[in-house]
Amino acid sequence: MTSGERHFLDLASQLASDIQSYAPDCLELLQCIDDVASGRCAYEEFEGNSSVVRCTPAGVTVQSLGPVPSGTTYTVDEARAVILNYFNFLAPSVEDRKRHLGTWEQEHGGPFSGRHLLRLNE
Repeated sequence: MTSGERHFLDLASQLASDIQSYAPDCLELLQCIDDVASGRCAYEEFEGNSSVVRCTPAGVTVQSLGPVPSGTTYTVDEARAVILNYFNFLAPSVEDRKRHLGTWEQEHGGPFSGRHLLRLNE
């Protein structure tokens, strides 16, 4: 594993262990990032079973909740790109992405602000 790959280990672990195969939670993470990046919120947090993701104007930090504390901070662009890649892995077709988007919007009672990121017209 290269040092560049190691840099993304905490975020990849969070996605694999906390998001698992529930793609709408990727959208929840993206919404948290967008809320802070757009200035709608000063701080957002997403807590899973193994880690907590903290979104601030300075970046996105993934903090392990395991017995050996670890954490890594990513830029908004880094975190967004990795989460979108994982979402596309879980939802490889346009139909899958639209279905998961619909689930997220139904659960949250409104539109997802990052629709333009989801490649819904391919």
